[in-house]
Amino acid sequence: MEYLLHVLTEKCTGCMDCVEACPIEDGIRVIPLPTLPGRWDVVLCRHCNPAPCVEVCEFGALSVSENGAVILNQSLCTSCKACTAVCPFGAVFLRPDGTMTKCDLCSGSPRCVAACEEGALVYERVERKRFLMREKPSVVELLEFKGLR
Repeated sequence: MEYLLHVLTEKCTGCMDCVEACPIEDGIRVIPLPTLPGRWDVVLCRHCNPAPCVEVCEFGALSVSENGAVILNQSLCTSCKACTAVCPFGAVFLRPDGTMTKCDLCSGSPRCVAACEEGALVYERVERKRFLMREKPSVVELLEFKGLR
């Protein structure tokens, strides 16, 4: 069994408590949904399985931990942004200092979830999380769509 981080946009109020609770600078972003005035989305790593960012990283900077978290190893990262190009959730960020960043699930106890009083972030055990990527494009399709292949 694995865990899955859900974002329930219908519950998000845009309060930014999750952003403030995140120990990773620029690890989470809260953005307004342009097609739904007054509604917000939380942009953070969903720890996909399979993970397009891990598949595309030629430097081994991204890997999947035993608990299913997609982990970024800064010492191997070249900030080539290939992971950013293929992430279907836009959740791998380039910081102003030129380094990449992403959620690491706080070692299995995400602080953003604990901070969300509205219940917009849920971290729960699921039998399979492959459904997360259902109907999402493959790495090759993402690269072609973004003109990178």
